[in-house]
Amino acid sequence: MPDFTLLTTQQRVYKTLFQYLDPIVAAGEIDQPKYKDVWSFYLQLERTLYPWLRPYYQNAFHLTNSTEGRGIVICIGNHQFQYAATTIRAIREVLKSELPIEVFYIRESDLTLTRRLYLETEFENVVTRQVVSRINDWYTRFGGWALKPYAVLTSSFSEVILMDADSYFFKKPDMLFDDAGYRKTGTLFFYDRTLFSGWETGRNWLSSFLPTKSSIVETTRWWNFKSAHEQESGVVVINKKRSLLGLLATCKMNDKKERDQVTYKHVHGDKETFWVGYEMVQTPYSFIKSYGGVIGGLGDAGDPSMVCGNQLHFGVDRQPLWWNGGLLRDKNKWPDRYLKFTHYAEGNDWVFETSCIKDKDRIREFTAEEQKIAAKYVAMDQLRRKDEEKIQQGLWKPTTAIFDDGSLGAEGVEKNALEKEP
Repeated sequence: MPDFTLLTTQQRVYKTLFQYLDPIVAAGEIDQPKYKDVWSFYLQLERTLYPWLRPYYQNAFHLTNSTEGRGIVICIGNHQFQYAATTIRAIREVLKSELPIEVFYIRESDLTLTRRLYLETEFENVVTRQVVSRINDWYTRFGGWALKPYAVLTSSFSEVILMDADSYFFKKPDMLFDDAGYRKTGTLFFYDRTLFSGWETGRNWLSSFLPTKSSIVETTRWWNFKSAHEQESGVVVINKKRSLLGLLATCKMNDKKERDQVTYKHVHGDKETFWVGYEMVQTPYSFIKSYGGVIGGLGDAGDPSMVCGNQLHFGVDRQPLWWNGGLLRDKNKWPDRYLKFTHYAEGNDWVFETSCIKDKDRIREFTAEEQKIAAKYVAMDQLRRKDEEKIQQGLWKPTTAIFDDGSLGAEGVEKNALEKEP
């Protein structure tokens, strides 16, 4: 079983070496004899910690050499396509964001060619990427949540908004890059719901391997036994050039050995691995100072005094910013029952089974404009369902030509591979 105390020590030594060597590598002087031993030790430690970087990257200094600009990263497979297609249309057609979007999938079989062509031809400036063409999957054996931090790492953007496929915004997501906490630290995280008071595992686990910690830790609900959930990773904002080492540590917590034997036994998926990874290497990070609220309708679970629905997040102005869980009331139970968009509530007293907040003193109605935005999303999703039916029946065809080299062009001949896909 991986020893997280040793892992933390190794990563902090790695950080010291990386920071020492960074200006030397940048100046092109790393081949000088006086740096030979330290460079050799650095490479050996890097291959021990992050073996999945090779052979696609020579070393971590190459991770951000070719990255530039800002963009959105979404991770999906065939099942999540139904959410991503509407989410991307919402970003482009309702919010009018022109940020480039990279959609990551794991392996060739995880997202069919037709669905990839749909995303790349229906929308402007959207590309699909296979993560195992950039990360050595022998060490990662990707599945589900573990993909997300690696997609950020290998994306072509320097500054990334990582979004779940079923996350929706009330405001243009570009604004997240202007957040004061993000500008200060190069990261922006959101708090999760307050659930399962008295949970001791989080604090005990952190105490077992963090020799020192930031002042943020002692303010967390984890540390104070108030919640089993701290971070919500439906939206994460990261400047890779400013916080690369924290991101590498997060990825490490999600590789095959670490996640199976340690990480996922203490946390729910990837969520806590972001801030905990940053703590391991003492890389600054910031949270928006509000806990998750609820978006939905009054009485949706039988009690007319409570708001029930999906998890809502607020901006620094305390106004609704985005929500996770999609457009359905419960996508796992009711595939055709859309969420109500009349009310939202803040509070820490959740009914987990029905996703309601008991607190009644902070219930608000959505503005007419917010309800209009949500209604547009539902209408888009209904149209998406028709496209999905065509895809499943093999009837959907792109309106843009796909040339033999895989490039897109004006209307013309479609690629033969589309015809042959199962």
